[in-house]
Amino acid sequence: MNTAFPNRITQCRQLAGLSKTDLANKLNLSVAAISQWENGTKNPTTDNLVLISRELNIPMQLLLTPIPHEVSCRGPITFRARASVKTGILRRQAQSLAELAAEAFIWLEKRVSIPSAPMPEIAPSEPEESADECRRVWGLGNRPISKLGELFESKGIRLCSASFGDTRFDAFSCILSGRTFVFLGTVKQDRARSRFDAAHELGHLVMHQHYSEEEFEKNAAELEKQANAFAASFLMPAETFSLDVVDASIEGFKRLKPKWGVSIQAMVMRAKDLELISEETYERHVRNMSTQGWRRARGEPLDNFVPEINRSVGKKSMELLTSGNSINLWDIPNELPLPDSILESVFEINLRAMVPKELDNIIVLHRATHLD
Repeated sequence: MNTAFPNRITQCRQLAGLSKTDLANKLNLSVAAISQWENGTKNPTTDNLVLISRELNIPMQLLLTPIPHEVSCRGPITFRARASVKTGILRRQAQSLAELAAEAFIWLEKRVSIPSAPMPEIAPSEPEESADECRRVWGLGNRPISKLGELFESKGIRLCSASFGDTRFDAFSCILSGRTFVFLGTVKQDRARSRFDAAHELGHLVMHQHYSEEEFEKNAAELEKQANAFAASFLMPAETFSLDVVDASIEGFKRLKPKWGVSIQAMVMRAKDLELISEETYERHVRNMSTQGWRRARGEPLDNFVPEINRSVGKKSMELLTSGNSINLWDIPNELPLPDSILESVFEINLRAMVPKELDNIIVLHRATHLD
């Protein structure tokens, strides 16, 4: 008899953003039955497993596969806009997503060599100083960073996508099984905002990597401010950014957007913090941006001229594996029975849509024959 792992059922349910009651309703079963499966007092039947697989949109084999013990070693999850996830549902989704992505990387790292490095150990300091020190340790100088995704991945940060269909969600990060992850939301599709989100999460990872979950909860508002200040300082170093703010009008900041790769709003805020513009000018700019609708996602002009955050480690790893005939793409889901959303988040390809090349030679068109 096939036996599902209780914690795997919980993980998959939470990934789908469902409560036990939600899942029970979908399966037309009692909440008690779901609880018994998840606490291990009873096992779901094969028919139950089929239903769970269908309703949660996961491979049934995943339910029969244990969660690697390395995945249980995780630190707190930090969210961009932490206040938006107070209900806990999104937090549990994020936790399950991170665990499954880590599982994919554990599998991948047995086959390819991926950059791996701990976050810089920076003594407790103000966000501005922490950002400057991070740039120094990473040898970045003080110029704009165009290839932010490549930079993160070269420093051992695993970049993944996350789509929960929730416009409140921007990004989150965590350190799991010794691996550093940053997950970027895909709903808003705003390049400038995504870059700031990534730098915000880097701020958490650099400044708050040793905090406990309880410390995050207790000091959430202050830690969010610190991460925002770190992101602004990291993306717009004071010395060089100040030299560029010659024209402090909205049009002047607009012209700087493609170069610095941040939103006009972020530049205006940074200029105020550096005392390059007055409080009065700042408030006037904010009113003008609100009137023009620039404060919503993709509301600002020139977003397409901002460099994208490219993720390449997962995809290039797949190319390396398949080019070396180590494995066929369409065989990966058999070895790694993860949900499609996880495979796409990590590898940026739809593995289940891949068709074996051999099929090209199986079906051929008959030549027309004429009967006399």
